[in-house]
Formats: sequence, C-alpha cells, structure tokens
Amino acid sequence: MLEYSGMENNRIVKFNRILEKYFKVKSYGQKVVLILVLLFTLSFSLVSVIFAYLNLEKEYKNVSKALSRAVDIKTDLLLKEFKEIENNSKLLITTYKQSSDIVDYSLLRKFKIYAIFFEDDGKYIGRRINLSPVDIKSYKNFRYALLGDYIILNMNRVYYIFVKKKYINHILDPKKSFVSDYDPIFMLETHVKKYRSFICEKEVIPESNFFLVGCVEKGAVTGNEIKKILIESISLFSTLFILGFIMYHTFFRNVLLYPIKSLKEDIEKMNREGLENVKFTLQLYGEDEFAQISKVLEETRRKILKHQKGMALVLQTTSKMISMTNDIHRFSLFTVDQLDELLNAEGTVLCLYSKIEDRCMFKVHSDNYLKSTIPSSLEKREFLKLTKLPDKNKMIRDRNGHRHMLSIKKEVSDEYSILLITFRKNEPISDEDMNYLDMVISHLVYSINLLNLATYDPLTKLYNRRAIVEYAEREVERSKRYNHQFSIILLDIDDFKGINDTYGHTIGDIVLKQLAEIIKNEVRDIDRVGRYGGEEFIIVLPETRIENAKKLAERIRARILEKEFKISDYKISVTISAGISGFRTHGETFEEILQAADLALYQAKKKGKNQVVMLERDEISQILKEEFQSKNFLVDAIQEDRILPYFQPIVDLNSLEIVGYEILARIKEGDRVIPAHRFISTAIKFGIILKIDEIIQQKTVQFLSEKKEIPQMLFFNLSRPYIQDIQHISNFVELLEKNGIPKENIILEITEEEAISEITIVKEAIRIAKSKGIRFALDDFGVGYSTFSYIKHFDIDIIKLDGSLVKNIHQDRDNQIIVGGIAYICREKGIKLLAEMVETQEELNTLKELGVSYAQGFIFGRAENRLTDKVMEEI
Repeated sequence: MLEYSGMENNRIVKFNRILEKYFKVKSYGQKVVLILVLLFTLSFSLVSVIFAYLNLEKEYKNVSKALSRAVDIKTDLLLKEFKEIENNSKLLITTYKQSSDIVDYSLLRKFKIYAIFFEDDGKYIGRRINLSPVDIKSYKNFRYALLGDYIILNMNRVYYIFVKKKYINHILDPKKSFVSDYDPIFMLETHVKKYRSFICEKEVIPESNFFLVGCVEKGAVTGNEIKKILIESISLFSTLFILGFIMYHTFFRNVLLYPIKSLKEDIEKMNREGLENVKFTLQLYGEDEFAQISKVLEETRRKILKHQKGMALVLQTTSKMISMTNDIHRFSLFTVDQLDELLNAEGTVLCLYSKIEDRCMFKVHSDNYLKSTIPSSLEKREFLKLTKLPDKNKMIRDRNGHRHMLSIKKEVSDEYSILLITFRKNEPISDEDMNYLDMVISHLVYSINLLNLATYDPLTKLYNRRAIVEYAEREVERSKRYNHQFSIILLDIDDFKGINDTYGHTIGDIVLKQLAEIIKNEVRDIDRVGRYGGEEFIIVLPETRIENAKKLAERIRARILEKEFKISDYKISVTISAGISGFRTHGETFEEILQAADLALYQAKKKGKNQVVMLERDEISQILKEEFQSKNFLVDAIQEDRILPYFQPIVDLNSLEIVGYEILARIKEGDRVIPAHRFISTAIKFGIILKIDEIIQQKTVQFLSEKKEIPQMLFFNLSRPYIQDIQHISNFVELLEKNGIPKENIILEITEEEAISEITIVKEAIRIAKSKGIRFALDDFGVGYSTFSYIKHFDIDIIKLDGSLVKNIHQDRDNQIIVGGIAYICREKGIKLLAEMVETQEELNTLKELGVSYAQGFIFGRAENRLTDKVMEEI
C-alpha cells in the first residue's frame, strides 16, 4: 500500500480539486480518462520534442552539406567567370592597341570589366580607380584579390583587371542553390566570421585573398522543420487518440471501472438494505488495490455489525435493568445469555461478590454454560483467582487446553464487586471481545450506580426526596382503592446547624447516618424511610392508623434522645421534632397529608422542640389562615409590581475588583425593603416562587439591556419548580437573546437541597442550560464530604461555600482544612470557588490564602437596586 507524507498528500488533494474545478469532472471514470489523456498528451509531446530535436540536428547537418556543395559549385562558376573575363580582357587589350589607344566602353561593359591597369606605364583602360600604383602592386602575389567593391585579376603582373563585385552577383544568387528554400546568403569575404545563429560553409578561392561563403539562418531551418514535425505529430496524435478512445469505450472502460462499479453497487445496497444484507466480495477475484479496499470494507462491515450488536446489548441491559430492578437475578441471567450470543462463547458465569462476607451473594450461569462440559472445578479456580486479586478492576486472559477464558473483576461499590468468567472453545478471546465485555460490565455498573443515585440519598442510603414522594403518592392511591389506613411522620433534627457549626460538617454527616440507622431499625419491612431535606426525614407507613404512627414517632424520639452519639472524641446529644398526619384525617391527597405533617412539625419546633405533634383540623385551619394572609401579601406585591431585583457585588479576590453580582429578590413595602428570607418559604409553600423567579429575571434583563457594559457574572437563584420544567430555562435563554445579554455571563444557582432531592432532573437542567452557553453554580455547598458525590455527577462551573464554613474561618482550623480541601478539588476539576457571607478582613485574608477565587458579603457591600461601581474603600 502507498503511504503519503503530509505534503505529498496535500498536493494530491490539490490536484484532485483542480480536476474537479477546472475540468468539471466528478466521477472516478472521468478522472481516470482525463488523467490518461493528460499523460498520453504529455508523453506524446515529450517524445515529439525529443524526435524534433534529433530531426533538427539531422536537418542542420543536411543543410550544411547542401550549403557546402552549393559553395563548391559557385566557386567553380566564379573561377570560370574569372577565366572568361581574363580571355575577354586579352581581346580587349589587342583591340585597344590596334585602335591607337581608343577605348571601346561598350566592350568593357560587355566583358564585365570596370578597368584595366597597366603596370609598366601606369595607364588605365576604362575608368580610373582611386588607387595608387603602389597599392595595386601590393596584390601582385595574388592571382585574384578582393579589395572593397572590386575584384582584381592579376594578369602575370603586366596589367590588372578590375571587376565590380556586382558584375558577378548572378553567381552568388541564393535562388540558384540546393538550399534555396531557406533563403541562403552567398558572399565574398577576406576574413570569415563565425555566426552562432547561422549555418555557414566556405571555400577558399585558389590563388586569392578571399573566400566564397554561404550561410543559412538557423531560425529558418528550425521553423520549417517544426512546421513539418507539427503536421506529422498532429496527424499521428489524432489517429492514436481516436483509436485509443474507441478501444477504451468498447473494452477497457468496463475492465477499468468494474471494481469501482462493483464497490459502489455494494455500498448503495448497504445503505438501502443495511449492513447485514450485503457482502463485499471483490477480494475473492483479485489482489489489486480495489480488492484490498473491498477486503477492508468487508472486515469493517463485520466489525460494525459486531459493534452494533454490542451496543444493542448495552441498550438492552439498560432497559432490562430498569424493568427488572426488583429481580437482579433475572437481569443478570439475561446479561450472560446476551454475552454468549455476542461472543459466540461456550458459556458465561456472573457473580455478585460481597467483600464483607467473602462470598457470592448470588451466581448465574448462562444457558450455554449449563449445556456445556465446562468442569465446575475450572469455574471455582477462576473465581478464587479473582477474589484474591488486590486490584479493584482487572481483566485476565487464560487458557486450559483447547478452552480459552476471560475473567473480569469490576468494582460496584466499597462493598460489592462483579465477577464474570467467559469460556470459549478453540478460539482465543480477542482485544475487541475484551472491550465489548468491559463495556457491557462497566455500563452495567455505571447504570446500577446511577439508578441508586437517582433513588437513594448517597449519604444515608435512604430514599431521596423524589423517590419517597413517588412511593408515598402510590400508597395514597392504593389506600383509596382498598380503603386502607395510611400515615406519615415528618421529623427534623433540632438545632442541626449548631452541630455542624460546633463540630464540623464531617461530624454532622456521621450524625445523619447514625440517626438514619436508628429510624430504619424501628420501622417495619413494609415501611419506607426517605431523606426529605438536609436534616429532615419522612417515614411512609402503609396500612397504619394515625395513633400507631404517633406511637412510632414517640418511640423513635425516645431512642434518639437516650442515645449518646459518640463520634471521635465527641459525645453529642441529639433531639428531634416530628409532625404526624394521616389519610382522610388530614386530607385525601399526599400533598394535603404532607402539608398537615409539615404544619405539625412547625408547631413542634415552635413549642420548644423534642416533641411529637399531631394537629386537629381546626388547628390546621387557623394556621393556614395566617399563612394565607402571608400568601395574599405576596400576591398583592406581584399585582402591584413591588417585587424588585437587587444586586449584591461579587469580587475577585486576586484583584479585589467587582466581577459580577448575585441577583436577589426584594419587596418594596412603603419605605421599607423586605429581604427574600422573609417571604421565600411562603412563596415556595404556595407555589408563588416560580412567578417571582420569572419577574426577577425579566426585570433584571430589562435593567441590564439599558447598560453599556454587562457584568462578567450574573447569578440567578433557581427554585425547585423552576428546575422541574426545562421549558423555563429555554424561555430564559430566549429572553436573554432577545435583549442582547450574553448567555455566557449568566450563572444559574441550585442549592444542595435541590441537588439531593432532584438529581435526575437537575442533571438534565444543567445539560440543557450548558448546551445554550449558560453556566451553573452549586449554592450552600458544605453539608459535608457527601456533597462531593454531586461534584462528580453534576457538570458544575462554580461552587458557592455555605456561610457557616466562612464565619470566623480565620479562627476555625477545622473549617480551614475543609475549605482548603474543597479548593484543591475545585482546582483539579477546573471549578471556581466562591465564598458567601464574608464580613471581616480576617475572613477575607484566610479565604484568599486557602485558594478561594471569589467572595461576596457585607464587607463588600449590601444588595442594592443598582450596580455598585467599586467595593468599600477600606478594602
């Protein structure tokens, strides 16, 4: 096969483009014909030039010979002419002497004599020559002498005959020669010069001082010869071209284009009918380059089919995993049977291995394995080998006689690994097969983990908010259908923020996990427990009377109260508050039941905490009445257009310059401005928060559209209802584009609570927004190291540290370690870190040393209804 360097390949591409652009050829056959014509033309032209050169040199020699012959003949004629003149001169002199020196000029002209000079007396017959006797006698040694326009004939030094050169021009006439076609020149010269552009031949006139020279211009010879060669070449070229064209179209065209036509037909068939319905067979009938291409295409076709089959298996495992969530054994059996089919394997075994118990929790064998003769001892040996491996993930190829094996170990979690062994007879397991196996198993592990992340809280391993709510809604519907009892417990850890602030977030995480274990140990198998918020839990109790739910809540409260949480060197006391509600007693929808439990929980907190409360309907009505007043206040604020955006500056800690703003909602009430924390919870409860989000976005965009410069970063807080409908983000993008606000300057904030409860929805919201150029920030970051799992699964651009980590950080070594670790992870992940609620210079200096990129807080300025030009002077 040919290999081309970059430059050569580039030249080939350029040549191909020239063919298509200037010669208007598109098909391969046309290009081949054109190239053949060009090559034939170039070759023929080169050969013609060579033959022309050789013929020209030959013609030069022929002309030189003819010219030499012509010069010889003219020399002879000249000598005869001289002889005749000499004889005539004798007759003339005799007549002259007899007529008493009377000259007959008519005879002079007749005899071509201009003058005769007598040496003895210095007399002239004819015209006198302007030469002295001495000058004339200087040529006495020559019989013939050329002197200017005269030829002197020496008659034995007695007298000298002068003949004008023009009298002998008839002898030098070029038309009377063998080379008259080339317009030759014949002349008499005393000295012969060399002319590069002429072909010349000379002949010395005997007993004289001059030569007879004949010359032909080379250009005339060349031009004449080229004309002749061109006529011959064009005739020959035309004949050969016509013959070649006829032969190409009658025979060679089909031979030449058959491989291309065959490949094209196979490819078109493949496009119409699919990869499985075509085969490339040209390599079976030849070994040329097209046969090799056909071979590569066939190999590629088979690989793609195999890859498609592998991809289909991956998709099938995903879909089957979702449908078989409650039957992992059946799902695993489906996977191993599909792997056997994909790899043409003798059999496959899969085991879910528990590292803690050092045994397979379950094991499945493929149908092919059960039909095979694979020794159980071989399977046992391979599994033992995998369990002893220190590696978390490993693939091993081995052989036992004619049987080839591939053993795979893939970690699922800290507790479990998947072990898989595939057997194949006679044929070794290729790298490609290993890739398919690894891809299927890796996708299986990833899908299981993703399913767990979407269903379970990563810290407590309880159901997350979405999963527990979906379960509770199904149970409410079931209770309606079968007239069952149904209750819920909503409980919250008292003063959990104080635990985090006092002992650190790592200790707080451990408290959450231990408390979750207490709850799980107290409930029945049919009950479900979920983490509803940061420190808030919900217990769903199917077929349970409300009185029994209250007893369970009191038992859980007592267990937690009497337990001493011993963590590291700390002993921590924890209490909880709980609200109880039940089906029909407090409503017939989960939303009504949850609302009653939430109000009861609020009253438990209000009465002093560490209590279990169940409200009667009239108590709920009174509370709701008060809340509706708060709701009406918000509705009035919306209708009266009193909700406004305020801007709190965000500062780059390196330059201490304002680089952006967080947009915060405010309500104008007379001369007062009510901050968001006073009404956000009510807005969320009554579903008004979405309208507030939209108002803040619209007013902010309108405000910014009137500014000459847009800040680099504009942080917008998103509520849960906003995230739940992706269309809201699309509408916001349309608003930005309509008003010319750069989308890359926008950062949307989500809180840790949303990240916990709406993982799948949040991931999709982030994906959609980032595809439009919008960035995302994770707000209130710092619940603990469990939060790092969100960094792994969410494509976050900025992390905003929770204010509890920032407060007095210059005096809190634990928080410094935590923030330093977060800053390190952010640097490695390419995420910017922003600290909220910075209030002192000491906090600012410490955050900067720890590697925090940005900060906001009262030290830089409070939120205002305008864009602040610069931070406070003392900074």
